[in-house]
Amino acid sequence: MRRTKIVVPVMLTEPSDLERVNINDYEDVDLIEWRADFLSEEDILILAPQFFEKFKDFKVLFTLRTVREGGNIQLSEKKYLALLQKILTYNPAYIDIEYFTHGRALHQLGAFADKIVLSYHNFEEVPTDLTKRLLKMHQEKTAYVKVAVMPGHECDVLDLMQITRDLTLEYGEKFITMAMGELGRLTRISGYLTGSCWTFASLTAESAPGQLSLQHTRQILDLLESDLTE
Repeated sequence: MRRTKIVVPVMLTEPSDLERVNINDYEDVDLIEWRADFLSEEDILILAPQFFEKFKDFKVLFTLRTVREGGNIQLSEKKYLALLQKILTYNPAYIDIEYFTHGRALHQLGAFADKIVLSYHNFEEVPTDLTKRLLKMHQEKTAYVKVAVMPGHECDVLDLMQITRDLTLEYGEKFITMAMGELGRLTRISGYLTGSCWTFASLTAESAPGQLSLQHTRQILDLLESDLTE
């Protein structure tokens, strides 16, 4: 059985795009990520009931990636929190919260800790204090902690893998880590070694640099993890 869960983003730029989404394309996906930041705040709320109805048989991760962390929307703290609260009424499996950008929202949503994926994205580097950041996020006791960072050298990739392995052994499989870009592709299919429990794959356009296609991700993970048991 495959151990690493595959998450595939759905990125809609207009509400009408949802009609063209073929649900059968996601048959072997473990989680759907709705990357809602390609829409306006108004359109997100208009589309939400249709989106969750269409994907009612899937676990959905709702993500609102802001400009500061490589996304496409910029909201005040108040609007960011209000939008997440409205989305929670549709009972998504998980919601993403950018900890170092909108961490204050976390403390307003404490009742939903088991649905929260705390995230941190750095498109410039692998920060030297990454372990400290991961531990700080882990202490918030949410469902998962996720980081995506940009390696500059091979050692950055290996360091991230070792950090992930060490934290997983110490605290359990609560971490989702990846190094972006071509250099970091190994981190997207090495969860069985590091303990990183989710990987993100693209159905069409990639949502992050270096993301593999769903087809290739599934093939590689099935080959690497076919004899593993959970």
